[in-house]
Amino acid sequence: MKLHELEVLRICILKSRMEKSAKVDSSYRNIKAGFSGEEKTTSYLMEANLTPKVSIYRHINLDNTQYDIIVVTQKLICVLEVKNMTGEFYFDSSNKQFYRIKNGLKEGMRNPELQLQRAVKVLQKRLNRNGVDFPVKGLIILASRAGIVIESPTLFQAVPIDAMCDFLEQMESDNRKLMTHEELKKVRHIIKRNGNKVYETDILEHHGVTHSSIKTGVRCLKCFEISMTRIFSTWLCIRCSHRDKGAHIAALQKFQLLFGREVSSDRLKWWLGIEDKYFIKRIVKEVSENSIGSSRNRTYVLSFKPWVLETFLTSELRKN
Repeated sequence: MKLHELEVLRICILKSRMEKSAKVDSSYRNIKAGFSGEEKTTSYLMEANLTPKVSIYRHINLDNTQYDIIVVTQKLICVLEVKNMTGEFYFDSSNKQFYRIKNGLKEGMRNPELQLQRAVKVLQKRLNRNGVDFPVKGLIILASRAGIVIESPTLFQAVPIDAMCDFLEQMESDNRKLMTHEELKKVRHIIKRNGNKVYETDILEHHGVTHSSIKTGVRCLKCFEISMTRIFSTWLCIRCSHRDKGAHIAALQKFQLLFGREVSSDRLKWWLGIEDKYFIKRIVKEVSENSIGSSRNRTYVLSFKPWVLETFLTSELRKN
């Protein structure tokens, strides 16, 4: 499972384990829309007729600047700012503002042109500092066909996703400069080592969510309700009667994505909703890589196996 999928998974887990929150709901919609737009863009990039050995990077954070997608070939470095929105778009060049009109309502938003301008400058500066003298380009991609540009940007072009490959091919054709293999290696190294880390932000703190407002318990992987109870040597869903001996494995992966990899025995009891200390002792050996501290204050480092949540992620992405 890739980093950009884990970010979507985190917000899906948070939303599914708390009562309605306007801030969480807004993040959920925006992150899912962004993910969908980037997935679509990445898929379209496979059709581009660019110089061989194309590298596509997603969710890079360089000097506190977030990048949606960076395309790298021996003849092209292009930052793609992907917008998966609907409505009529206006890039107001006089005051550097961006807004859209949808259903007759005017809504001001972050200016993707200025975001892209900063991203290009930051990457260009980093490359130059590392001895790579090669121009960084930028392109705004409109991933939704229901988005129409009425007033165009002036610094970068905003193009529909269907035209993206043509524009990238033309950019590469217009550029007569060719990176050396050593320069290309440097560029890839600089970008790859700056991928976002899953735990670099506290998702609860960011959304103003307290631990006490989180719904605990084990989720059924069949009906996706938090309705599993421990009966003898297995978990039983009281909603759909599904049985699953390893349901706690997925539950602990979700714990990690919300709270981090370290956990105490008491926190395990709280999260799984059980008091059986013998069961906790048994599963700790099963789900942890190692332990930290003395027996009284011991914490455990959980094994990270996010692929067990792929079914949950797929079900969340299908929701409108």
